[in-house]
Amino acid sequence: MASSFKFPACVTASRPSGWVQSGERWDLWWNGRSVASIVPHAVLGFRLYLDARKMSQAKVVSATSARQAKRYAERWCAARLCPQLPLRDAVARLVAVPPGAGAAPSQALTREQRQQARRLAEAGAGEMGRIKEALAPRPHVMAARPEAQGRGGAWSVPGQIPSSPHRNGNTSPTRATPKVPHARSGPLR
Repeated sequence: MASSFKFPACVTASRPSGWVQSGERWDLWWNGRSVASIVPHAVLGFRLYLDARKMSQAKVVSATSARQAKRYAERWCAARLCPQLPLRDAVARLVAVPPGAGAAPSQALTREQRQQARRLAEAGAGEMGRIKEALAPRPHVMAARPEAQGRGGAWSVPGQIPSSPHRNGNTSPTRATPKVPHARSGPLR
């Protein structure tokens, strides 16, 4: 005999998972229960209630923004709920929304939309080619150095008379003269 009893909508509906907003409150759902909730606070900014442990202990934290509170809650709960996974994977599993729950079904694209998508893809491919070409390493071209004259390595300058080496091998005439010590202007002490 078939039963005519029907479950209420709240029982048959899929269990929430991920972040769910109700008014100003945000709840992080995991396995059918709320493991974290964020509520605005007049003085502290946001108050974060964490309850992902197996014990009945809850943790209360304050945060300056809802984004900061969400990030903290995701990491804290993921580390406790999925300790066998790396933190990044645990967070992704914790916040993942089951397929079909949050995403709207994709509609078939119209002819104009397909045409626009094709044009954008072609333009993007052309831009990528230009970017790769601009970022490609270029061969280094060494500029030819003018030949150094004399042992001192003086470079020739156009319109200047080439210097000739002196007796001591220097190319500069100032180095050929001996240096004279500077005279003191004040009395010796």
